[in-house]
Amino acid sequence: MNEKEWSTPTPLRSDRSNLINYPANALPPILRDMAFAVSESTSTDVAMAGTALISSASYCFSGVYRMSGKYDHTEPLVIDALTIAEPSFKKSPVISAVKRPYVQFTHDWNEQNKTDIFRYQAERKILESQLIALEKKDSVTADEIADLKTKISNIQDNNFRRIVVDDVTPEALVRLLYENKSLLMISDEAGMLGNFNGRYSNNIPNLDLILKSYNGETYISDRVGRDSIALKRPYMSICLVCQPYVFDSMINNTAFRGSGLIARLIYCFPKSNIGQRKYDTQPMPKNVVENYQHLIYKLLHKKFIYHNENEIYLHFEGKAFREFVDYYNNFIEKNLLTEMAFCRDWGGKYHGLILRICGIIHCIKCELNNKNPAEVHVNLDTLCSAIEIANYYREQAIFAYGQGDIDIGTVKAERVIEKIKAKNIYQIRQNDLYKICRCTLFKNAQDFNETAEMLEEYGYIRCETVKGANGNNKSGIMIYINPNI
Repeated sequence: MNEKEWSTPTPLRSDRSNLINYPANALPPILRDMAFAVSESTSTDVAMAGTALISSASYCFSGVYRMSGKYDHTEPLVIDALTIAEPSFKKSPVISAVKRPYVQFTHDWNEQNKTDIFRYQAERKILESQLIALEKKDSVTADEIADLKTKISNIQDNNFRRIVVDDVTPEALVRLLYENKSLLMISDEAGMLGNFNGRYSNNIPNLDLILKSYNGETYISDRVGRDSIALKRPYMSICLVCQPYVFDSMINNTAFRGSGLIARLIYCFPKSNIGQRKYDTQPMPKNVVENYQHLIYKLLHKKFIYHNENEIYLHFEGKAFREFVDYYNNFIEKNLLTEMAFCRDWGGKYHGLILRICGIIHCIKCELNNKNPAEVHVNLDTLCSAIEIANYYREQAIFAYGQGDIDIGTVKAERVIEKIKAKNIYQIRQNDLYKICRCTLFKNAQDFNETAEMLEEYGYIRCETVKGANGNNKSGIMIYINPNI
């Protein structure tokens, strides 16, 4: 067939190419430079690095600051992000570059403080041994036991610090949050979420702690055979990357959707430039990497050294507050009935997301200007940057929720297209294509024929009845592939 006769096929899913570009320039300094540097070095969409940077940076402020919208509405500076990228998107190099200073800081901190940590562990062990021995005495009094237990409880905790978690079970997460108060779950694979969907608990979902760590809500773990563990204000920032098939299972998962986990995530579907990338890209400038590490080190040092148990509240200046109220009243609330109607649970948290991003940008700006974030009001410029970034995630969320309506027919059609492209097929008999694509997705040839009809309807192929070869009168169907796919 003449190539000029073909038109562009109708996308099987919503077309992400029409989504707005990531507003990297709205990121605070240093994060912005790092996002562009990672993007250039890995030849990836800057959205992937930008999303990882802002969600991981939120860990530096979790449990430290809260952004106040009004008197009875505040938000912790916690961002939970999920990036959905196909294979070969260079997910690992991007996440590795973002995660590196957190891992290195943990190592440096533990090395510098290991003498004090060992001393604490030894003192506690000695007292606990004394308690065991005391409880075995016949003449011991309740006051003696109580005094020793009080002495043990008054020892200030000082264990080896943990910041980053990767593959973790719900039970281990309880212990880690008890010891560290806050954590950063960052990985180039989101498979560990399966641990919380019942992988190790007879398919019974265990999402409570992940949900509560988004807002710092009290969590109490009661288990037979061990003491109860109470987490007063647990926080965990999430920065995960997954392949589309993992996201498809999540968006259609009743436990994830019904619990509110899906509504707590910001989404990033980075644009692809596979096939156009170059190997000899510009490496990340040394000064940009060093500035990024220096910033993260300073933020973490302040979090661990100077912060006490009480969260510090950040507030808008007058003009910024009025603009935020106007944006909520005249755009966000009305948008819940229009563009965000099908992701209303996510949209209901959209104004909270803006507050969280506001707080993060404000704190980083203050750090770079040697100012105390609590002594400076959040200005209009910071609000505008936060809205610009949040609006990107609003469009991404609308797109993400649209993927939840994808049926199995679409998945089958996508698999056939993948086979056609992989084998560079331009025309083929339908029976032969069925043999190539035969898998558990297709029950029989008739099932495959229905998929072929769908592909023809969407303009990916054309089917034409042809006579058999070598004088064979038996006719068949020849499939011609649209070269525009």
